[in-house]
Amino acid sequence: RDIWQPFEPNHIATYVKMGKTVFVNVTADWCLTCQANKYFALKNKEALEALQGPNVIAMEANWTNHDPKITAYLKSFNQYGIPFYAVYGCKNPGGTFLGQLLTPHKVLSALKNERCPKS
Repeated sequence: RDIWQPFEPNHIATYVKMGKTVFVNVTADWCLTCQANKYFALKNKEALEALQGPNVIAMEANWTNHDPKITAYLKSFNQYGIPFYAVYGCKNPGGTFLGQLLTPHKVLSALKNERCPKS
């Protein structure tokens, strides 16, 4: 099943307030590094299971056709290219940029670090 929800930047803060961890993946069909990261990191069994967790929202922003909403989002992090990955949660509700090269470990530790304590 497809775990990726449509990119809705205005919903991120609401999800975090609900105790969710949000993982944002900005990708494009023409981006070779994005495709490699998807294959080697995001489709890794452990990373995929973590992204499908009950308190995780995985959003995908497809920038193949240079959507202005996605461009504005990237600019908010002073980024002007992709791939771009950010995770939002209780520790960093404003989001943490994960860099352009992903590993399964980087995905897992970012999700774990931002997990909200059970209330």
